[in-house]
Amino acid sequence: MNRAGAQKALTAYVGACGPAEAEEPEAWQASDLMTDVLLLFGPDAADQILHRVHRDYAAEQPDVTPVYPDTD
Repeated sequence: MNRAGAQKALTAYVGACGPAEAEEPEAWQASDLMTDVLLLFGPDAADQILHRVHRDYAAEQPDVTPVYPDTD
């Protein structure tokens, strides 16, 4: 998924949650969406996902020379 697809998914999620979610800051909306996605998995898988997200997010920063991480 690309950034535009992620924004579309967040918009759909917020729309499905109702007006209270829509009134929250976008960062909180995104956090709620990611938490709900993580709850689809067991604790070990969720920890692995968070580890990979943290690593991949750091690698995607504009001031970082891209390094392709090992698959895990």
